Amino acid sequence: MTQAIDPAKLKEAAEHLEWVLQQYPDSEDVRDLLQSLSPLIDDARAQRISAPLDGTRIPGAYNFGDGRYVPYGDPSVDEAYTSFIIELEGGLTERDRLRIARLDAVRRVMLDSGPTTIN
Repeated sequence: MTQAIDPAKLKEAAEHLEWVLQQYPDSEDVRDLLQSLSPLIDDARAQRISAPLDGTRIPGAYNFGDGRYVPYGDPSVDEAYTSFIIELEGGLTERDRLRIARLDAVRRVMLDSGPTTIN
């Protein structure tokens, strides 16, 4: 099944990302990211993106691997960028949702069981 863009979700993610990035005006890294993403954010806001894009080709993708935006966590640049990329790629697939549900279930079990020790 081919992923499809949900224009409303993409617009919402784009607006949220822009807002988050604007919360860090003193960071050159974040300002540069906003500047490089502005054309895509504008296109998403105007609902001019109709086909999924490859998230690895979106400006800033490589910078997230090196943890450049980790210090900007309240609000989280990482979370806002990830949400935007997911929507640009056409949203989560059913397979993605199942994986996330399984990981969440494992996390809950681990949290409920408390700390473990290895002997």
